Amino acid sequence: MPAAAFALILHPDASFRVIEWPRTGNTLSILYREIDCTSITVVDLSPEVSMWLDDEGILKNSPVNFPALQLYALTAPVHQTYHGTTVFTGGPDARGDTKGLTLDNCQALLKLVGIDVPTIPDPRTN
Repeated sequence: MPAAAFALILHPDASFRVIEWPRTGNTLSILYREIDCTSITVVDLSPEVSMWLDDEGILKNSPVNFPALQLYALTAPVHQTYHGTTVFTGGPDARGDTKGLTLDNCQALLKLVGIDVPTIPDPRTN
């Protein structure tokens, strides 16, 4: 059985949640729900990490997501601000489907922005 997959939801105030990421199905509806938007965009931070956000966050006066900006800045010069809640997933697989992250990946992303979490509880056991 393949390992469980997850997504990291990171809010502008640096609070976060980890959710289970499905292997198949309508993952786009999960992104819309978690970000609370109707227009979404993706920024690939690497082949293994994608950042999803509200395409209209700035127009809605959503707060700047400084943790998301910090993660982006590790991969490229910052050329714009990112607003509102972001969702981090794995990159696309060979078929173009979005992969999930491991709990270790989620913890590493949080650590990169200074959010120290000794261990992230498995969302399936909460």
